[in-house]
Amino acid sequence: MIRILLYLFEVVITFLFVRLLGGALQQFFGTPRIHFRTTAGGPRENPPETRQGVTVRDPVCGMFVSTELSHRLTSGTQTLHFCSRECLERYQKDAAHARS
Repeated sequence: MIRILLYLFEVVITFLFVRLLGGALQQFFGTPRIHFRTTAGGPRENPPETRQGVTVRDPVCGMFVSTELSHRLTSGTQTLHFCSRECLERYQKDAAHARS
């Protein structure tokens, strides 16, 4: 019985050590973890800013992009949204070739 208790104690200590070491390595090499803990007074840290808006499909690569964060091209009453500057330039280049 004592052997089992010593074994469980050793497993718990090893788990805590590995978790502590992993957290230290994560903080040293990577981005620090952010925990959103709530207390009786409310959240201790503010969550990341959320964006509102509509998502639309990029006409070049097909990726969904937020209308607030996209690169835009307005032609008359139509607005096209692109995920990156490269997709916008590729669309303009293809449109120029189509007109020629």
